[in-house]
Amino acid sequence: MLSSALIFSLAACGGGTGDTNTKQPDASGSPQASEPAMPDSGATGEKLVYTNGGPEEFFETPWLNPGTYVYNKAVYGHLIVADENLNPIPDHPDALATYEYSTDGKTLTFTLRDDAYWHNGDKVTPEDIKWSIEFVSKTPVANAVFVSTFSAIEGSKTNDVFNETFSGIAIDGQKITITFDKIAPDALLTFTQFAPVPKSEFEGIDPLQVQQAPFFQHPIGCGPFMVEEVNMKNYTILAPFDKYYNGVADFKIQMLPSAGDSDPNVVTRAKSGNLDYGYTKMISDVQALEGTPGITITPIDVRYTRLFFLNKFDKQDGSPAPLADARVRQAIRYAIDMSTICETLFQGAAVPANAMAPDANLKDSSLNDYNYDPAKAKELLADAGWDANTTIKVVYYYTDQATVDLMTAIQAYLADVGIKMEFELVEGDLATILWAAPADQTNGPRAVDWDMCYAANAALSLHEYYDRYRTGSPTNSHTPEDAELNRLIDATNASADVNAQNEAFKDLIKYENENMFTMALYYQPIFLITSDKIGDIQLGTPQFCINWDIQNWNVQ
Repeated sequence: MLSSALIFSLAACGGGTGDTNTKQPDASGSPQASEPAMPDSGATGEKLVYTNGGPEEFFETPWLNPGTYVYNKAVYGHLIVADENLNPIPDHPDALATYEYSTDGKTLTFTLRDDAYWHNGDKVTPEDIKWSIEFVSKTPVANAVFVSTFSAIEGSKTNDVFNETFSGIAIDGQKITITFDKIAPDALLTFTQFAPVPKSEFEGIDPLQVQQAPFFQHPIGCGPFMVEEVNMKNYTILAPFDKYYNGVADFKIQMLPSAGDSDPNVVTRAKSGNLDYGYTKMISDVQALEGTPGITITPIDVRYTRLFFLNKFDKQDGSPAPLADARVRQAIRYAIDMSTICETLFQGAAVPANAMAPDANLKDSSLNDYNYDPAKAKELLADAGWDANTTIKVVYYYTDQATVDLMTAIQAYLADVGIKMEFELVEGDLATILWAAPADQTNGPRAVDWDMCYAANAALSLHEYYDRYRTGSPTNSHTPEDAELNRLIDATNASADVNAQNEAFKDLIKYENENMFTMALYYQPIFLITSDKIGDIQLGTPQFCINWDIQNWNVQ
């Protein structure tokens, strides 16, 4: 078919990699940057683990992107420890506290361990924990999941503004009791990622300017590693903390600087023995490292999904939405050969999706993968009485060539089954252009001018994925009131029990897969890079805090 030929033509011309980074790599992988000067660590005979993500001008606060940087996972402690699926592990020995959560979700009680110390030698106190919650809530660098949880604490807000202190946090000896005035479905998740800090280090610091605080030039935590030496833009050394309560490491960590989760020198560093733990999103890096002795690359599923938001509201002129019929939505998905797109345009750096959530533990075997089936697509369109003169308008906001190639490929696939599609880049006030909700979210009409919007979901919590589809959401520009969908979304928010939430998400994901109220296209995994020096370690998303037990790694 014409569409298949076009896909291979686009791929041959250097199509996308699934990442929005448009810099062109050299033959060894990522675009190269000059390497910083490093200390002569080998002369000391110390065991060293090399990693990237070191600070260039300051250490990023640990509250916006909780685990993006190794230092945020290694330097700070957490009240609860999460497993590789981000579920809480009761009584984990790395946790700062044990916890009890009432069945009604209204009371969460922590018992802080009495052998936890800050890296300056002071004890971690319940007052530090309470103050940290209250302080971070007022900063501009708090993750949206944290803010949602803190907003549910009794007495946390007045007129939608966070109070100086929260009446719903009480201290009794080593116990910290948090009372919620409504269910906070992500409360346990929040405290697996939220890093307390010592109150004494923030005297006089404006929470609105917290990133500029002197603390983040040389931060102090209570985790298994402490910041020993900082040479901004060159290297940072993390040393074992000898008062850590769950084992003291016998190695140090040397961090070389790189911005966020993009390291242009990852291939060079790994090949030269200067990267024992790191990750990349770039398939060119993976290809360049294939066969490198002593290096293992492991794809890790993360919550990053590219999708089409589907507008099912009537148009502003009162004409019916082209995508109002579920059969049309299903036909579009059958018409797109995502397997070929992932293997060719994205060079294997993407995985076809059958639902927004990539979490395999929340899916059963009955889900429809919507494998490429143009005959089925045509059958569904005929059943729905599709008008071949209808044109679907698609918008996107990415400016890379990969997106243009993807839109061109999908346009060709849809043409093969008799659907006309036009696509355009939108710029400007995207919040209004893409997400303005209709005044009437039951009957419409729509407040935006598109039928499908190509976008991404990247989130810590699955509630961030799905809550926006509920009637009444301020960003629901696309989904008319659906009683069953509302019921299923509400069920995911109705209990504080993680197992109950997971069961509710399974039901919601099944409905999504059948109803196609949104169209997940592909997942973009992260590739974890490890060396033989650190052996077998706990695998899981490197972007969040999990039970990686770093202080007990068997470093050679």
